[in-house]
Amino acid sequence: MFLSGFGFHLVELGHFAAYLALAVALVQALAPAAERLFRRPEMARIGVQASIAVFVLTTLGGLAMIHAFVSDNFSVQYVATNSNSKLPLFYKVSALWGGHEGSLYLWVWVLTLYTLLVALHGRKHYPDRLPMILAVQGWLMVGFFGLILFLSNPFLRLFPVPPDGRDLNPLLQDPGMVFHPPMLYLGYVGLSVPFAFALAALITRWKSEYWIAHIRRWALIAWGFLTAGIMLGGWWAYYELGWGGYWAWDPVENASFMPWLMATALVHSITVQERRRMLHTWNIFLVITAFSLSLLGTFLVRSGVLSSVHAFAVDPGRGAYILAFMAIVLTVSFGIFLARGRFQEAEEGMTSMLSRESLFVWNNVVFTLATVCVLIATLYPLALDALSGAKITVGAPYFNAVMVPIFLVALLLMAVAPLVPWRKANPERLKSRLLVPAALGLAAGIVMLVTAWPLHWTGPVAAALIAFVTGTIVTDYARAVRQRRVQHPGEPLPRALVRTVLGNRRHYGGMIVHLGIIAIAIGLTGSGLFRLEKSVIMSPGEVVEVGSERLRFDGVRSFQRENYFTLQGQFTLLDRNIVVLPERRRYPVQEMPTTESGIHSTLWRDVYVVIAEPVGEGNQTKWGVHVYLNPLIQWIWGGGLIALFGLGVTLSSRRRTARDALAATVAAS
Repeated sequence: MFLSGFGFHLVELGHFAAYLALAVALVQALAPAAERLFRRPEMARIGVQASIAVFVLTTLGGLAMIHAFVSDNFSVQYVATNSNSKLPLFYKVSALWGGHEGSLYLWVWVLTLYTLLVALHGRKHYPDRLPMILAVQGWLMVGFFGLILFLSNPFLRLFPVPPDGRDLNPLLQDPGMVFHPPMLYLGYVGLSVPFAFALAALITRWKSEYWIAHIRRWALIAWGFLTAGIMLGGWWAYYELGWGGYWAWDPVENASFMPWLMATALVHSITVQERRRMLHTWNIFLVITAFSLSLLGTFLVRSGVLSSVHAFAVDPGRGAYILAFMAIVLTVSFGIFLARGRFQEAEEGMTSMLSRESLFVWNNVVFTLATVCVLIATLYPLALDALSGAKITVGAPYFNAVMVPIFLVALLLMAVAPLVPWRKANPERLKSRLLVPAALGLAAGIVMLVTAWPLHWTGPVAAALIAFVTGTIVTDYARAVRQRRVQHPGEPLPRALVRTVLGNRRHYGGMIVHLGIIAIAIGLTGSGLFRLEKSVIMSPGEVVEVGSERLRFDGVRSFQRENYFTLQGQFTLLDRNIVVLPERRRYPVQEMPTTESGIHSTLWRDVYVVIAEPVGEGNQTKWGVHVYLNPLIQWIWGGGLIALFGLGVTLSSRRRTARDALAATVAAS
């Protein structure tokens, strides 16, 4: 009884803490204006204390909700809708972001976390500009707290109290979906930090060369979380949904992909500004656009305008608020940009089209074009439906036709840019650097063409570009190692290899990221062009052949788990005597079936097995079976890990201050 009463009051305490957090966030947002109005400088500095208080209060609210889930407090409407007494503890905790209200609460909690980190970092490095930065983030928090508390409140009560909950969506009862949404939110919301810096810089006329160095790490961190979130989502879709793929150009997938594209352009463009004092206004545009696309993703996922396998928790009635909030953010940010952007003009221009900065500009063009193509294909069906009621779907044929050539161009730029110097390249010297990688690329393309004929033209081109990029990375690294061994005679080769990377972590961390992208490109090419599949009806004892693989169906067993029933099929790979165990699960509370694929993975291919509904009854029962042979697909997940490792190497480099960045650009000039 005590625990019951304690849990009841704890939820109310969390509810009150959320309202108090809204009030404190409003104080944080108004602090710079109050300082100017009352001419009291100390009022501007209150933003730091406010950011700490908002984080603590929001965390208290989140912990209260987690306690409600863990203790099966079904008097809370959100808990009753998204949990059940038989739900495993692990999923009771993650159920906090399993629905509309809780996912938005996670969004705003991550925003308070980033705001706190910026406040703590800014007290030392940019104290004069910090109040305005925190004010921008404060207004963002006010907007989302308003949505949560007045339209999507997770603390609302339910009377009479039901005896049990309606359970968490079975598709969310998976480790992949436990970590996938938080990773994406850490990426989405992480882009709010560069956004706050950019607006603060425009408002206070803070020159770009002083603040651009500060946002680089924040942009890289956001990019890393977006990358991890997208990779986790693809991995979950691959093994959970039972269709043998990992990316379907679903509108909600696109909603996460577009900010990633803009963030990728941004982290490259920041390098140009640091080294060559160029692209000032363009970088501000990228920052605003990237964060705006994050808000668009939130709108698409949480507004109810889309029907998607990813849109687990939607409410059309609340979409208008998110849309209005997004419109306000866009109007205000781009309005300030147009009014004050001229104060951020670049101090230097392009000196040669054959230079690294020129190729980085083309890189920005490519990623911006890719974003526009995805944006049009995502929003056009929605606009057409709203205007005429016509329903269309833009699917894989469009994206394959448009996006594949764009990304092949991106691979070409990735190959050439690292070997081209800043300012102006010597054509003869550049030719000598590119000769060996280009020869490797040509050879790889010819080999692919000869061995895999007939094949779509993208296969040989992709193979050539992958080999070309790999060759340029290896060439660049080998040259650096050779120079180091000349400077340090007698140094063992393994030590030279490691020390070369540690001596320039920023550069070679980026090269490792590029190697990860190459591994992903190999996986995409192999799984996209050489995939085999077969659908059959099988009885126990029968054998199916797919490519070089032979699978025997050994039968089906049933099991009772903690909160679901499962039918487990058993298949044996005859050539290796390896057992594969696909499942069909049924969750009795929601009466919803799910598919658990059986996968045997190697570095070169996956054997992917799905068992479907039974056909017939008794001894005559047969089972639908889908078998996929997916070559090189593990390279996608491995490439993602390599890219994230390279990001870690880059972030471990010595922190550059704004003063360092300015000194470097002056020296380069």
